[in-house]
Amino acid sequence: MLIIYGINNCNTMKKAFGFLKGHNITHEFFDYKKSVLSQDDFEKFITIFGKQVINKQSTTYRKFDDETKEILASDDLPAMYEMVKNNLSVLKRPIVMGDDVALIGFDENKWHKMFGV
Repeated sequence: MLIIYGINNCNTMKKAFGFLKGHNITHEFFDYKKSVLSQDDFEKFITIFGKQVINKQSTTYRKFDDETKEILASDDLPAMYEMVKNNLSVLKRPIVMGDDVALIGFDENKWHKMFGV
C-alpha cells in the first residue's frame, strides 16, 4: 500500500494529491496533524532520505532555538525523534512510501518516472 505523509492544507501536498488522483494511484494519507509518526517510521525516513527529511525552510524550523536545531542536525535519532514527534510540520512534505516507492517532496518529473505514468 502506498502511503503519503504530510499535512492536508499544504500547497505542495495539494499538488501531490492532484497528481495521485489524476493518475488514479490508490493511496492512504497519514496526516501529521491527526496522528503521531512512529519512531520506527521516522528512523526509516532518515535512513532512506537522510537529513533532507527536516525542512529547514519551514516556519516551524525557523522558530526553533539553536539547541533544538543542533539536535535536529545530529546523528542522535532518538533525540531527533523527540523533537520531531511534537512538531511534525518540520518534516519535508510530502513523503511517499510504498513497496517499491520512496519519494520526498513533489517533483512532477520524478513522480512520473517513479510511477511510470
